[in-house]
Amino acid sequence: MADPEKAPLEYRGPQGTSRVLIVDDEPVVCLMLEEALADEFSIAVVTTGEDAVPYLVNLPPQIMVIDKNLPGMSGLDLLKQVKELQPDTEVIVITGYASLGSAIEAMRFSAYDYLMKPFDDIDLVREKIRRAGEKSELASERRLLMEQVLASNQELRDAQARLGRAYLQTLTSMITALEARDACTRGHSDRVASYTEMIGKELRLAGAIQEKLVDGARLHDLGKIGIREEVLNKTSRLTDDEYKHIQTHPNISADIIGQMEAYAHLVPMVKHHHERYDGGGYPSGLVGTIIPFESRIIAVADTFDAMTSERPYRQPRSHADAFREIRDVSGSQLDPDVVSAFLIAQGRLGNIDS
Repeated sequence: MADPEKAPLEYRGPQGTSRVLIVDDEPVVCLMLEEALADEFSIAVVTTGEDAVPYLVNLPPQIMVIDKNLPGMSGLDLLKQVKELQPDTEVIVITGYASLGSAIEAMRFSAYDYLMKPFDDIDLVREKIRRAGEKSELASERRLLMEQVLASNQELRDAQARLGRAYLQTLTSMITALEARDACTRGHSDRVASYTEMIGKELRLAGAIQEKLVDGARLHDLGKIGIREEVLNKTSRLTDDEYKHIQTHPNISADIIGQMEAYAHLVPMVKHHHERYDGGGYPSGLVGTIIPFESRIIAVADTFDAMTSERPYRQPRSHADAFREIRDVSGSQLDPDVVSAFLIAQGRLGNIDS
């Protein structure tokens, strides 16, 4: 094991040069390598794999020259640790007892090269170390570039998320301003969002789906900003033309929300929240489970709040009456599974007699 009293970790050589860590217990080999590399590399020498590990952790080299037959931790075991701790570090394995099997094993663990010692040509060794350094440098540059690309992508995603949240806040403010014009509808979208969230929880929807569902519920009536105020606040029966006009609000909502790519996923649920389970709704006359599931949830919440809120043309109905009506239209106007979840959730809150 490494002695804690040993000299501090350091490399010796020209400033700014690639670091080479030599791991060999033969002084002659270490001296030969040091002399051959001293002019163009920064060198550190240790005699065991255990002594090399602190370098890997605290002062990693670009290149390592490792004797295969080290005392204690073997050279191949050290090679494995190098690739785990510093995958960009290139390793040249040297040995005085070469075999095809050990060479193949070294290559399998991603050694850069496998050389016999004593060295016949020290210039060739130096050239291989030089090329190993170039490969290590390229790997580090590639990794750094990838990190920069990922960071840039994350910054872009963060910026898009901020823009999306700002857009959602703007749309929510538009809803609030729209509903503030009429005491009968004030708070309607927030209540629908609250009922929708309650249904989603009863149905045990995943958190991300639930969040999107609540956003859609909050924006479901955004398109009413395009409906004439005299139609919205009319106290008498709507004419056929007025009814057709008010039926355009889901498409208007979808058009506005669809302008922001980050919230385009809300378009189907908002556009189809006035569809009927039996196909008699609008704008597309969708039937049953063809209607987006989120739209079917919002429809139940919207129907309940519409019945229990005051309107220019009628007084609010009691919760008990509204619950009975929702039961009555289950399977015709509303999805029976969603109705069941809504009523169970209301029952848990003590709002419905069991």
